[in-house]
Amino acid sequence: MKSSIVKKAEQLYHTGNVQEALHYYASCLWNGEENSTDPIAEWLGDENLVAKAGEEAVCAFIAAILFTIDRCEDPLREHLWSLCHNTFDRITACSARNETSDRYVAECNLYRHQNEPEKALDIILKGLAQGGTTSRYTFAGLTYLDLEQEEEAEKYIALGLASDPDNAAAYNDLGDYYFKKRRWQKAGKCYYKVLEAGDYNDCSWAEPSWIFCCFMADADPYELERLVVCAAADVNNERAQELCQRAAFEQLTPNVDYLDSSSESIVNAARSMRKSGNTSGVASCTTSCQESASGINAARLAIEQICGHPCTFTVTASKAQTPPLDTPLDDEGLVLWHYHDLNTPVPAVNAPSDFVSSLVGKLAAADFSLKVWYEAAKDCAAKLSPEQYHELYGVMVYPPAQKDNEIYAEDWLSRVQFAAVCILAHISLREIDKICKGQLDWPIIPAFTLAAWLATQDSAYVQWAAGLLSLVQSRISRSNYCFFEYAYTCAAYLLPDQTEEYYAKLWQWRQSLLEF
Repeated sequence: MKSSIVKKAEQLYHTGNVQEALHYYASCLWNGEENSTDPIAEWLGDENLVAKAGEEAVCAFIAAILFTIDRCEDPLREHLWSLCHNTFDRITACSARNETSDRYVAECNLYRHQNEPEKALDIILKGLAQGGTTSRYTFAGLTYLDLEQEEEAEKYIALGLASDPDNAAAYNDLGDYYFKKRRWQKAGKCYYKVLEAGDYNDCSWAEPSWIFCCFMADADPYELERLVVCAAADVNNERAQELCQRAAFEQLTPNVDYLDSSSESIVNAARSMRKSGNTSGVASCTTSCQESASGINAARLAIEQICGHPCTFTVTASKAQTPPLDTPLDDEGLVLWHYHDLNTPVPAVNAPSDFVSSLVGKLAAADFSLKVWYEAAKDCAAKLSPEQYHELYGVMVYPPAQKDNEIYAEDWLSRVQFAAVCILAHISLREIDKICKGQLDWPIIPAFTLAAWLATQDSAYVQWAAGLLSLVQSRISRSNYCFFEYAYTCAAYLLPDQTEEYYAKLWQWRQSLLEF
C-alpha cells in the first residue's frame, strides 16, 4: 500500500508539477521520512523526464538519491544506477553550476558510488574541459583521492578552494584520507585549512580532527586537554567524542596494556586466507625478505587452524635479513631454531612436557595485562623444578593446544611466548638477557618489553633495562622489520627519567612506522 508521501509525490508528478515532485520526494528520502524507491524507477524510466523538469532539477534529484540507491538490494541498485546513466545520456545541453547538481559533478558522483573511479574521473575531466567551477575542481580532487593519486588530488582541491575561498569542505575529505594513513602532519594541515575558511558545519569535524593530529604528531599533553575541551564544549559533536576515545587508546602501551599482533607479510597472508574463507591450504608464499622463524611457524599453525588439518607450507624469500636472524650475539644467546637455509628453520629445542605446556597455556589464555601476567607468573615459576626450566623454551616453539581455538593461532603463539618470558623472568633475569642476545625472533619482544616495564616499577632495574634496550636497538633492522622496530619504540618509551627530546623522538618514530 502506498504511503501518503508517495501518493502526494505521484500526484505532483502527474499533474505537471514535475520539478516540485522531484524536490519533494528527494527531500523525504534524504530526511528518512520515506524509503520506497518505486517512484524513482518510474520517473527515471520516463524518457521525457529531462524535458518535463529541466536538466538542473533532474541532476539535483539524482544527486540527492544516491545514498538511497546505495541501500537497495543488488539487483534493484544496479537497475536504478542504469536508469540514472540513461537519464544523463538524454541531457544534451547543461549549464555549469557550483554545486552537486552540476551535470558532470552528479554523474561523477554516481560513478564514485558505483566504485568506478576511472569512469568518474573521465566524466569530471570532461566537465572541467568545458569550464572550471568549484564543484568540478573539488570532485576531480576527490576522485583522484579515490585513485590514491595524492598530488593530483591536492592540486584540484586547492583549485577548488582558490575559486571559492569560503568553501574548504573538501579539505576535510583530504584530511580524512591522510588520517586513515596515519600521516598526521599532512592530515592536520588539511583540517586547518577548513578552520581558516571558518564554515561552522565543516569546522565541527575539522577542529577536533586537527587537534587530534597535533597530539599524534608530538604527543603533547596540552593537545589532549584541548581535545577534551573541544568535546565538552559540544556534547553533540560525535567526531570530538570519538577522537577522545581514540586518544585514550593511543596512549595505551602495546604489549603492556594489550598484546600487539605481528605485522609480518607472511602472517598477514594467513590472516587474508582466513578472512577470505579459503580452506584449501596454501602451498607456498614468496616474500621480499627473510621472515622470522616464529613468523613462519605462526603462519603454518594458522593455516592448519583454518583448514582443520596439517598443511604443507613453504616460504621463499628473495634475500636474507640484515642483521642475520639465525645468529645469536654471543654464546650465551638463546638458539631456538636451526636454519638449513633462509626459509626452513627447524626446532633446536625439544617439545615440552604436558605439565609445563599446560602451565604456560593457562597463563596465556588469561585476559592480558603485563602486570597481572607477571604477578601470576611468579606462582607458575614456583611450580617448576630447575630441570624443567629449559622446557619453557620448548613451549615457545611447540605452543600448547587450545581447548576451543578461540584465539587465532598466530596470536596464540605470541601469547604463549609472552607468558613463558614472564615465567622465565622470575627464574632469573639472566634468562631475559639470553633472549635479547639470542636469535632475532618473536621472543625478544616480550623480553625487552618486560625489562622496560620493570624499570617503571622499580628504579633498580633502570640501568639494566636501558642496557638491554640499547643492545636490542643495535640489532634490529630499520629497513625491513618494522614489527620488531615498532615494539622497540613502544618499550623504549616506557624507560623512565629520560629527556623530553628522547620521548618526542620515540613517539614520532613509532608513528612513522604505522604510516601506510
